[in-house]
Amino acid sequence: MTDRKDRFNNKFLSDSAAYAHLRALDPELPDALWGIIVRYHPKVSLTQWKAVREFTIATAVQMKPRSYESTRRLMTMTARFHSWLWAATGSELTAERIYTSRNVYRYLQEFLPTHSESHRWGIVRQLGTIADLLANGGIKRLPAPHLPGRRPFSLADSATMHSWAGSLTTNLKRQNAWAILGLAGGAGLRTDEIIDVRLGDIEISDGRVFVNVPGPRPRRVPVMNPWNRTLLRSLDQRADPDEFLFRGHRSEEYRPTGIQTFLTMHPSRVRATVSRLRSTWIVTQIDSGLPLPVLKAIAGFASAQSLDKHLRYAKTLNIADYTGLIIGEEVAR
Repeated sequence: MTDRKDRFNNKFLSDSAAYAHLRALDPELPDALWGIIVRYHPKVSLTQWKAVREFTIATAVQMKPRSYESTRRLMTMTARFHSWLWAATGSELTAERIYTSRNVYRYLQEFLPTHSESHRWGIVRQLGTIADLLANGGIKRLPAPHLPGRRPFSLADSATMHSWAGSLTTNLKRQNAWAILGLAGGAGLRTDEIIDVRLGDIEISDGRVFVNVPGPRPRRVPVMNPWNRTLLRSLDQRADPDEFLFRGHRSEEYRPTGIQTFLTMHPSRVRATVSRLRSTWIVTQIDSGLPLPVLKAIAGFASAQSLDKHLRYAKTLNIADYTGLIIGEEVAR
């Protein structure tokens, strides 16, 4: 057993030395994550792995992962993609040659045709992010998988989440929790939108709180009561308009990882997931009678079809109450 362990350690030291020039691409890469990268071996032929290993390691290091999960996911997805593409095309191993829409979608069609919609979506998102950072970008993402809507939180759930946020041990943690609750629960922002909100994006006008959402779906969203007060608590004693509202690590591989990690590391009896907070906000707007075109605009939906998975949780309405409106009777003023 000792001999086997020694051989394993010697192999790691040998490989680590052989690829030291690649580790230098990210001098701050933690030792534990470097170990994951160097020790990784996919379930492909030895010939394939020898051909693509150095390129795969270089790709992973340049993406600057900072967690076990992101490092393992990087190695798993890229090693299989690189191995398949090398065997299928013999393409030159450069980011510009490998990370193209043609290669990625051929990979989906020929290697992953039976995988689930969500798995294929995740693959394209991951490979597209690598292309954005290391190549010329331009890989068109798949539309988000049509997952069922999340059951809305109850009032009791909301109270529990408020209590959880206020009970965290430091002011930084409390303000991060209030930011997540206020932006997702009060304005329906997605995780990738929350991570980019800065103090200067929060606007107070006539006693009302608004979020000017940055990014590819820009919009101005009024923050719903009582989450508006929660959101304002996250701004207390902070003045720099360029400071991010949520203060945490932003991975180059997938920026919202810091929010997900925060929620995992600080569990609550009622887990405050961003997706379920957003879904609760959407259903509340539907139940309040907000016109669907208005909801589509403030929710950042590309089409009204995105509302379908949330309508199942909306209040059941009595059609008879709307007969006059349906047939066009004049409404008394």
